[in-house]
Amino acid sequence: MPSSPADHPRSRAAWKALGALLAVEGALLLWVVGVTVVGTVTGDGNPLQNLSLIVMAALSLVWVVVTFAGAVRTRASWVRGSSLTIHVLLFAAGTGCLQIGIGPWWLGFALVALALAGFAAAILARPAVAPAAEQ
Repeated sequence: MPSSPADHPRSRAAWKALGALLAVEGALLLWVVGVTVVGTVTGDGNPLQNLSLIVMAALSLVWVVVTFAGAVRTRASWVRGSSLTIHVLLFAAGTGCLQIGIGPWWLGFALVALALAGFAAAILARPAVAPAAEQ
């Protein structure tokens, strides 16, 4: 039995925070998809490489939106795992901005802060446990 049940106030607050963070990340990814589409249409380069950038940005957006929907509607255990993975990757993107210089320093710090907050919220959120089926 977990130390804090799914209906614990800390768990409920963590689910709300996780939903808010995933909503912000979804909005940012929507912007990234738009910038990627505009950049690949207006720029010159390998068309297959441009297509792969658009597809990867769109798949990332779908992943975050599905996780957000799961966090808001079901609060299932898979949402925690998906959210932890998203925030580990977001942390890597933030440190990439800071170390490699692929973005401005303030963006790197913002991504790292968002990743750490999302990681903490995903750890504190307890999934809703479905009752066991009677045999």
